[in-house]
Amino acid sequence: MQVFPSYDEALAFYREYACNSGFEIRKATTKQSKKGDGYSRRRLTYHQKQLVNDVSDINIGPVRAFKILKQTQGRFVNVGVTEVECKNLKRDMITYIGESDADMVIEKLTKKKEYLHDFNFEYCVDSEENLCGLFWADEEAKRNYSVFGDVGFDATYRTNKYFMIFMPFTGIDNHKKCVTFAVGLLASESIESYKWLLMAFKITFGWEPTMLMTDQDPTIKQAIPAVFSPSCRHRLCMWHISQKFTDKLGSHMSKTGVLKCLNILIWNERISANEFDIEWQSIMDEYDLIDCHLSGLMRTTSRSEGENYFYGLMPNADLHLIEFVGHFETEMEAQRFVQLKNNHDSRYMNPEIITKLLIEEEASQTFTRTVFFEVQIEIMASMLTCYSIKVVEYDGITKFSIKDTDKDVKHFGDFEVSFMKSDYTVSCSCLRFKLTGCLCRHCFYVLRISVVEHFPKKYVSRRWTKDVVPRSASGYNTCQFPTNDANEDFKAMIRDIDFSVDYCVDRLVSNMEKLKLYRQKVKELTKDVEEGTRNARPMTNIAFIGSVLGVEKRDKVTVKIPEGIRNKGSAPIKNSMIGQKETAIVNAKKGSRKCGRCRKYVDHNARTCQQKANASTSK
Repeated sequence: MQVFPSYDEALAFYREYACNSGFEIRKATTKQSKKGDGYSRRRLTYHQKQLVNDVSDINIGPVRAFKILKQTQGRFVNVGVTEVECKNLKRDMITYIGESDADMVIEKLTKKKEYLHDFNFEYCVDSEENLCGLFWADEEAKRNYSVFGDVGFDATYRTNKYFMIFMPFTGIDNHKKCVTFAVGLLASESIESYKWLLMAFKITFGWEPTMLMTDQDPTIKQAIPAVFSPSCRHRLCMWHISQKFTDKLGSHMSKTGVLKCLNILIWNERISANEFDIEWQSIMDEYDLIDCHLSGLMRTTSRSEGENYFYGLMPNADLHLIEFVGHFETEMEAQRFVQLKNNHDSRYMNPEIITKLLIEEEASQTFTRTVFFEVQIEIMASMLTCYSIKVVEYDGITKFSIKDTDKDVKHFGDFEVSFMKSDYTVSCSCLRFKLTGCLCRHCFYVLRISVVEHFPKKYVSRRWTKDVVPRSASGYNTCQFPTNDANEDFKAMIRDIDFSVDYCVDRLVSNMEKLKLYRQKVKELTKDVEEGTRNARPMTNIAFIGSVLGVEKRDKVTVKIPEGIRNKGSAPIKNSMIGQKETAIVNAKKGSRKCGRCRKYVDHNARTCQQKANASTSK
């Protein structure tokens, strides 16, 4: 046996041997055994553990995380571990959580309630102390709700391993993007569960929403009037209704063009109520359909399409509740970053003025960029596609009959615009301002020919303005922690070190000589650290998981995890009922096969072939 005087000399010898033999080696952690012998083992470094955990918040598993490590560190051998260590980190997290999942998530949200200003959190348990409901909302959510008060309320399934229903309360901000007001998790879709959730919302925010938009769930329909007063208007979401057209009409009717006619009609914002009823009945007669009295629901606008896409990026049916909260916070940070960026762009970026009209320039200074571009289109259209065919004046009110030549405008007559010059009151039969809060092209046409240069202040909807949300509120972090938390101080120190290295490399990347000098200094510092921490123990997986989750592992469980949940989203996919639409999609992906009797590529086989039936009949 060859003995080396030091560890470094042994490592140098083995590295030279490996190079001559044609394979590569890596330096792993050295740990003393009970006998005093030195031995090596694979382990994830702190940064590697942090990366594996961070990417899990965006639904990237340990195997793909290992491949990301390879990409960031050049080669697999440079990673120093295999995908097994990445999987083991996930395994250890599952073991750490165990049966304490409900207790851990309650502890985490309770801590937030203690140190975050105006953070509300509620939970409920059943008679056996099983968790059956969670609800929380923070200060930024409340501030958004005070400005954008109309609420969309929809259930999302398969977001956690217990099949608890994810119930986000959402709205539309001044950039016409989805904004989240609050969130709930329910173990049951019963009327009592929804009543508890809506009551928690009402108590938290202090007042009812002006409008509540939901899907067609009958339990929600019964729970709403039990909690909210009649002043809260309940509307059904048109997007959810339209998704059922194919199933209700059948595959044959869906191919006749009726879906296209219905979609053109129900999404037409410029049509009046009378015109809608006439066109609706026309479609019923043309396709020989029975009127199911849905016309009263057809004018609801959809928020669910955007919010379903946003939350559709988050669900993972294997998540524990404590993990789900982390995933949700990540998505909320992304949503609020977009809102912050949109606020910044609207305040400090000047859009191009096309018409050079003062009314357009004032609109650009008042509205957010998203809304202004819509207003700009209407101002442009008022000059290009609108003209007056009749003007009648009486009692100080001028009535204009406006012809709109835009081929994309689906309308069955002329638009009637009333204008009162004394106070600049203007209204149009298309009702665009009542529907969207923005003036239509017909009103802009009348204002222009009436020599109204300034944008009428009474038609500036505050919810679409740049400063409707106070600037101090922008960028509020829902995931911040108390300043005296030692764990967070540690994480902040790590982030500062990472930022410093990234900053230095970014500044020196174009100067190779200075970059080499910086690398040399880093190597010297690394060597000093290595010499001074040779016997230091690395952070274990359990210690790392505890720091990530922000809660300690516990031996005794107070609130039990939800059990026996059987909701619409809880059945295994292979056993769930599949509708006609889903069946058609699956069959389309299968493709056709060759029949052994007729020798054609069709969707039947030799036993069900029509030629066989015809042959049997002829005999």
